[in-house]
Amino acid sequence: MNLSEWFGYQLKAGGDGFVWAARQIPEERWNVTPPRGEWSALRFVFHMFAYERDLVLPYMRHWSGEPVPTREVLDRKFYAQDEDFQTAQHLGMETLLTSFEQVRAEQIALLPQFDERRWQEIRETVWGNVSMRWIVSKTFQHTAQHTHDLMRMVLYWK
Repeated sequence: MNLSEWFGYQLKAGGDGFVWAARQIPEERWNVTPPRGEWSALRFVFHMFAYERDLVLPYMRHWSGEPVPTREVLDRKFYAQDEDFQTAQHLGMETLLTSFEQVRAEQIALLPQFDERRWQEIRETVWGNVSMRWIVSKTFQHTAQHTHDLMRMVLYWK
């Protein structure tokens, strides 16, 4: 199995599914937390965008030869998401979805650079000592998790 091709397909399809799910939510509910929910749809979209921009993409670039930001910088960005969301809310759903799609496309474009050795190479990350295969697998899982969260809003928020 060619992991770059397989993950490329999965990340594209999963990203498209996430965007589609977000667009199924009526505009008047985009920034409303549903009953028994933790976040609004807009907050989930921002979270996915920020997570992939601030954590996943820097590590993928690191495996491609670029320096990785320090743990302090990565933690500061990731744990500042609540404050960043307050600033980003005015951008709106479509802008955040487009930003997510752009970051996801950057990730997919990096995949062909990984050969079998680099897929399996273990490095220190914010998730512990993991491989690029683990990071992209986590991205695949994380997308499914939050697509599920959005689809619950679509299907069960009456």
